[in-house]
Amino acid sequence: MANIKLVRIDSRLIHGQVVTKWLKVSNARRIIIIDNELSADPFMSEIYVLAAPQGIAVDIYSVDTAVAKFKENQLGNEDILVLFKNVANCYDSYKAGFPIDYLQIGGIASAQGRTSVYRAVSLDSADVAQLKEIQEHGTEIFIHIIPEETKVRFDKTIQKVKL
Repeated sequence: MANIKLVRIDSRLIHGQVVTKWLKVSNARRIIIIDNELSADPFMSEIYVLAAPQGIAVDIYSVDTAVAKFKENQLGNEDILVLFKNVANCYDSYKAGFPIDYLQIGGIASAQGRTSVYRAVSLDSADVAQLKEIQEHGTEIFIHIIPEETKVRFDKTIQKVKL
């Protein structure tokens, strides 16, 4: 069975911090991106596959496919880093049965309707509600941009968001 080393929400997915820092810290040898939109776009998927360092496999699945593969023990036996582009895909995966004991939020870009809660992390009320629900079921959630910085508890950062 796959050994999930880290589950991270980061709107940039595979980028410098993930490649140079989080892969090393987590000791993951494979990246699984769970994203409905990206899994349906072969061109963009290929760009993310090519962005990974040599020797690191990348698979991109829809929420339904990732959950089914996990439940059927078809994610392999490697140490994996799971990436979500947004809270919605993470929430849907969790609700469908994908296990998330610890969730790291690394960066969610600002946009209209979002409130900056901590440096590079902006959330809207739907994100907060979904993350709270995940947390209420026992998942530890932290904002942790880079390993050298202190992680911050999710629930300590959301007072600014209007629910």
